[in-house]
Amino acid sequence: MYSYIHVESLSKSFGQHAIFSELTFDIRQGETIAITGPSGCGKTTLLNILGLLDTPDSGQIYLSGNAYPKINSNKAMLLRRSEINYLFQSFALIDSRSVRSNLLLALQYTKLSKDEKNSQTRQMLKRFGIEDKLDATVNELSGGEKQRVAISRAILKPGNLILADEPTGSLDKKMADIVMDALISATHDAKKTLVVVTHDM
Repeated sequence: MYSYIHVESLSKSFGQHAIFSELTFDIRQGETIAITGPSGCGKTTLLNILGLLDTPDSGQIYLSGNAYPKINSNKAMLLRRSEINYLFQSFALIDSRSVRSNLLLALQYTKLSKDEKNSQTRQMLKRFGIEDKLDATVNELSGGEKQRVAISRAILKPGNLILADEPTGSLDKKMADIVMDALISATHDAKKTLVVVTHDM
């Protein structure tokens, strides 16, 4: 497999405190990468830089051979919309809306028909065992159910890169293991690249 993401000599500091220095690595298409380490070591900062939400002090990132654009540029906005998907510990769902509505938001920029969109959302929820929650509002769901909806949305959304920041941090150990296994399996089956910040791997 080719190098999908190439990180070259990446450095980041806050004040006099160096978060990381001269970081170089490659991620291949379809790979799952875990970023681990103690609190404050720069895991989320690195994830934010990969997601075009923060900038390094020096170094460069290449996506499919192309250098990352500046984070406030139109090119960065288009990359965040078309290629980069986020999965946050806080779920980032719209609590007052239905599960269906939340998932359809992931497909709003696609050319799929309404029937195709509904079919894909239903199939994804079925995979995670919560197809009966399709028309429930998000605020009716348990924490584990919300995270499975959030994972479903991240996988449904077009784009090859999923960035997950402590996606199971708010769940108990048993549910965290179930959700993490489902995330890795579904991402692999969708042939997407997963970079996850976690204490659990």
